[in-house]
Amino acid sequence: MSDLVPPTPDGWQVRPVPGVRAAKDYTCPNCGNSVTRGTGHLVTWPDGLPDLRRHWHRHCWRVAVRAGRLW
Repeated sequence: MSDLVPPTPDGWQVRPVPGVRAAKDYTCPNCGNSVTRGTGHLVTWPDGLPDLRRHWHRHCWRVAVRAGRLW
């Protein structure tokens, strides 16, 4: 699976955020660690529910998709 094209399960929106555009720190919902400012990552949300968007490490998103643990 390529880092450039993140897995996008049915019913989800996934947007890559390059490090140069990552202006804030976030908490990854999978590992609980910081997604620090300046780090490339993914923003995801269920279709039609942009208020539920979350910021993930790319690796953590791939692991969660494979395991079926997105909520």
